[in-house]
Amino acid sequence: MSRRALIALVVLALLAMGGGVAGGLMIARAPAPPPAAAAPATPSAPTTTEPPGPATSSSTAAPSSTSTTTGLTVQARLLQRLEDGLVVRYDASQPVTAVLVWGFGGPTGNQLQLPGPAARGTAKLPLAKTTRTISMRVVGRSADGREAASGTLTARRLVRRVVLEVRALRLDFAAGTAGIATGFLGTTYSPLGPGLAAPSASSEPFAFPSVALAAGASGSPLALRLIHEVPPNPQRTRVVNVAIPYPSPGNAVTLTRTVTAIGVTARLTLRVRVTRA
Repeated sequence: MSRRALIALVVLALLAMGGGVAGGLMIARAPAPPPAAAAPATPSAPTTTEPPGPATSSSTAAPSSTSTTTGLTVQARLLQRLEDGLVVRYDASQPVTAVLVWGFGGPTGNQLQLPGPAARGTAKLPLAKTTRTISMRVVGRSADGREAASGTLTARRLVRRVVLEVRALRLDFAAGTAGIATGFLGTTYSPLGPGLAAPSASSEPFAFPSVALAAGASGSPLALRLIHEVPPNPQRTRVVNVAIPYPSPGNAVTLTRTVTAIGVTARLTLRVRVTRA
């Protein structure tokens, strides 16, 4: 090969190498395609962390009437029966404002406020005007509004009863006719006359019915209505009261009484008996 041909081959080789480098450079510098439009970002909610708190129940019960008596108890008992009332004592598990509720047939209709607030107390219920059995209970209310009631008590006041018996009754009068009517605590008997002839008249024994006594009563009068008529004078009447004292309950006494008025003398033998229940 000639020198000229060899030089041509070398030039051609160099030209080939130069074109490859330039192509490589062009490829390296080729612009990147434009980026695709990005979708708008959706902002996310910020995440917050709560400090831990106390645990709570999943449900809350509404207040009920049962809860108002939780932890509160009231007891009551009868201490004494008197002729004019009843004495009641109560004990509570804590200081309460107490009311004694009472009535006939059930503990309703009447109230007696008791001293307090206190965890225990005693009160007298006045009952001088009735002999009926009553029902009662103590209702207590604490300072925070809770309420409780004792069981129901039934009782009646102490009652004395008196029975007056007329064991003997005789009328003495000198002339005309006579008679007598008697009255004791609302009951009247006419054992003799009027119109019985002189000189005397006697009655069969009789008794007045049992009667409840008023509280504290120590005696009652026996009314004697004497009747006397001596013609031609008009009929005359006179009422004389005889005091009848009461013995202590469970005892009986015998009394003799003589009464004279409007020309008539009444002689009586009486027996007075008092019971208590």
